Amino acid sequence: MRVPESVKILLKRATCSSTNNNKETVVTTKDDVHYVPPGQWPATGPKPSKIGVLFYYLSIAFCVVGILMMAKCSYAPHKDRPSILALGSILVVIGFFFLGVSNFIYNREQRKLVEYLQGKIAELMEENRGKGPRSPDS
Repeated sequence: MRVPESVKILLKRATCSSTNNNKETVVTTKDDVHYVPPGQWPATGPKPSKIGVLFYYLSIAFCVVGILMMAKCSYAPHKDRPSILALGSILVVIGFFFLGVSNFIYNREQRKLVEYLQGKIAELMEENRGKGPRSPDS
């Protein structure tokens, strides 16, 4: 790639990012699930937390480090093997503990989301109860 082309691309990115930020603001008339832009969560409903994802990544990190520590037992001296094996297995157990915590957080968030959506369904059913028969197409 030539230098002028790369400079032109960098300048285009710098100028377009400032103008695109103004276009992304969406004015909503209602605070409802149907009026929320894609990728965002409604203000009144439950939102996913980042702590569950953090615990999941910590569990993966601890398990990988523990397995790598236990793999070191294959070429370590015989007198060091029990301590290396104990440390590696403790790290794997800590990783499984963090995985359980992240699973608990994920299940709690899913349960709250389903309860919220069931409440919205019940609310919409109450709104449409007295409006007469529905058309066959809906």
